[in-house]
Amino acid sequence: MAEQPAPVSVVIAAYNAERTLGPALASVLAQLPPPAQVVVVDDGSTDGTAAVAAAFAGVELITQQNQGPSAARNTGIRAAGQPWVAFLDADDLWLPGKLARQLAIAGRRPEAVLLAGDWVRTASTPQRPDGNAMAPETETLLGYGDLLVLNRFQTSTVLVRTEVLTACGGFDPALDGAEDWDLWLRCAKLGPAVKLDVPLVVYRDEPTGYSKDLPRLYRRMLTMLQRERHGTTLTAVGFARVLTWHHLRFALAFLLAGQPHHTRGVLREVRLAGLARHVPGAAVGYLLPFLGGRVRRRLRRG
Repeated sequence: MAEQPAPVSVVIAAYNAERTLGPALASVLAQLPPPAQVVVVDDGSTDGTAAVAAAFAGVELITQQNQGPSAARNTGIRAAGQPWVAFLDADDLWLPGKLARQLAIAGRRPEAVLLAGDWVRTASTPQRPDGNAMAPETETLLGYGDLLVLNRFQTSTVLVRTEVLTACGGFDPALDGAEDWDLWLRCAKLGPAVKLDVPLVVYRDEPTGYSKDLPRLYRRMLTMLQRERHGTTLTAVGFARVLTWHHLRFALAFLLAGQPHHTRGVLREVRLAGLARHVPGAAVGYLLPFLGGRVRRRLRRG
């Protein structure tokens, strides 16, 4: 007897992904149980992306003019017919057991509105790591305040309740670059998230793209945080400290990227925004623990 499909709609936004979409879809369809629905949104590709998607039986293909990743994912969300939506970028891969593990957690944690996991980062040509079926699991419950401090989720790992996505309005195309973080924050206002500290996804680390454009990310992050200022559950001082922390981490990121002029610009912004008095608290409360965590992860990975 065939296994009952998982109650999940998988949404894959694809743009000129002819080379990577096939392996991405194969990794989805190999899940046990397989998802009940797979939707590929071809966001105005000029290559053979649509043909690749059409070659997979049972995959729903939607084509649209190029509007960016947020709009493409929103198109997929509107087509979703299952209680859960899972996202996969067209150049990433799901590891075996990804869906089954998350659905098992959802069964134990009915209060969770969103589930995510860890990922492995591979440059340009990802190779599947060995199956992680026996890896030990640690679940971390995260709330709005945790996510405001840091975007802890890679989009291809996320499984979220469809009704929550609908209530939140989906991704904001005006924030492409920080659109995922913005949506997770809005979801977290409706309930907790659970992160499984086990790799569920192979993330392709490309040398170009939104995540490499630091000035763009910085601007979009500030726009998002200014919006959050009006709806946050934190005190005014608490929010100012978190905002200062995000300025500091980008100042450091610009410095490490060899862009000291942007670092100076960030520090000038801190001064002009009246946040200088929050620097000590932000450094002790957030920056130093963040750097310590990075060092520990690097040591564990050898």
